[in-house]
Amino acid sequence: MALVEIENLSISFGGRPAVRGLSLNIERGDRFGIIGESGSGKSLTALAITGLLPETAKVSGQVRFDGAPLPSNEREMARLRGKHIGMVFQEPMTALNPLMTIGDQIGEAGTLADIATDIDGLLQEVGLLPPHGARFPHELSGGQRQRAMIAMALASQPELMIADEPTSALDAITQRKVLDLIGDICERRRMTLIFISHDIRAVAALCTKVAVMRAGEIVEQGSINAVLQSPKAEYTQLLLAASRMERRPRSAQAREALLTVDAVSRDYGHGGFWLWRQKPVRAVDRVSFSLGRGESVALVGPSGCGKSTLARMIVGLDSATEGQFRLDGTLYHGRDLPPLLRAGVSLVFQDPFSSFDPRMTVGTSLGEPLRLLGQMTREERERRLVEAIASVGLDPVMLSRYAHEFSGGQRQRLAIARAMVTKPRLLVLDEPVSALDVSVRGDVLNLLARLQEEHGLTYLIISHDLDMVAAMADRVLVMEAGRIIEQGRPNDLFARPQHELTRALMAARLPDVV
Repeated sequence: MALVEIENLSISFGGRPAVRGLSLNIERGDRFGIIGESGSGKSLTALAITGLLPETAKVSGQVRFDGAPLPSNEREMARLRGKHIGMVFQEPMTALNPLMTIGDQIGEAGTLADIATDIDGLLQEVGLLPPHGARFPHELSGGQRQRAMIAMALASQPELMIADEPTSALDAITQRKVLDLIGDICERRRMTLIFISHDIRAVAALCTKVAVMRAGEIVEQGSINAVLQSPKAEYTQLLLAASRMERRPRSAQAREALLTVDAVSRDYGHGGFWLWRQKPVRAVDRVSFSLGRGESVALVGPSGCGKSTLARMIVGLDSATEGQFRLDGTLYHGRDLPPLLRAGVSLVFQDPFSSFDPRMTVGTSLGEPLRLLGQMTREERERRLVEAIASVGLDPVMLSRYAHEFSGGQRQRLAIARAMVTKPRLLVLDEPVSALDVSVRGDVLNLLARLQEEHGLTYLIISHDLDMVAAMADRVLVMEAGRIIEQGRPNDLFARPQHELTRALMAARLPDVV
């Protein structure tokens, strides 16, 4: 008998269908992957299994767990969730309670299931030392928070674990460790897994069966080998094709330096009335490199190594404790970057949705950087906005809309348009495609390549995605504990890594699915 049976499930909101006639059987012991683009209905299917759909959802069809329909009473459903179904949410920082220690939250999960919880044992099972139980979520790294979420899901000793995009924001090494951890726990506990992701490689590495969803429907399902090696549906073939990234031809000629980073360091925790006794934490440690005009340089390394801190100083959002920058011949230390020069450096944030003010129209948000250029007439301002949004392939009529009205790929294009509105020479791209579906990712990378060719842009790319780095970058800088430990051209560096961390990053890369 199947552990989870879904029969003709349909979910709609305000008359608009989100899941349509979905039927699925998941046997005990299965590691079942669900892949598809954003908005395909993957997460809604998981919420239907756990009884966590919003009240505004209109649901038809049936979901059975262990042969019985899901309870209609919320108290009984909560008991089922507590004892039999564990959920690992996509973003642990928002799913964890910031006011409770990790240990208390794990213990609470066990208490709700009427199970005596060995908190230290669970922490050790997910690879965390017992002292982490006394810490709060903000005191842990992204990978540690994800492990804590897994420990919470295991506290009730569930028969089924549902993991919703648990590795999308993690670096390659942490991602591989989390995938290995989930697989090992499922095997030791003989637990059934539903793994939801747009990362086809992650699904292939972990799962034995897979379903491909599009627009609320399953277009193909079967064993992982059958679906990914011999896909029958055209949509599955398109997803697999989009997951392969070919290296773009790049010139190897030397270029005049646009930006020079000279022995830059950044310390935190020094000074201030309460912090004078504490030893400063060095986030960036005497980093030096240069970016040539029209060059693409990638900065890679594990979470917390100082990549984003360095990027913030380059664009003038933070200042160096030591060292200096030189942009187009002008010396600065961070926040003292002059406004006119600041207009020549733009940052594309990692999460475009949170970087847009939800109360502002897209046109207002895109127009904010134009203040750096001084007074502009209304006609000049409107012309700049139209040029910027048209350059990323979007219609100027979209300027009157709000950020929530766009898809993830469209929001990323809007974030690039906002960065382009001042006509910069240097673009800092912080994880520009990490949260995007594989098909949308390809479109955004093609857009960035076109903009670089047309405008002669220089790119500093911060990313965990080594395949994207190999396709886009002329040079790669590897960062660890605030220092540049190795650098070189992608083909040379990835084929013959010299430093232990670089070798670990390459070993953690998930294999191609085809």
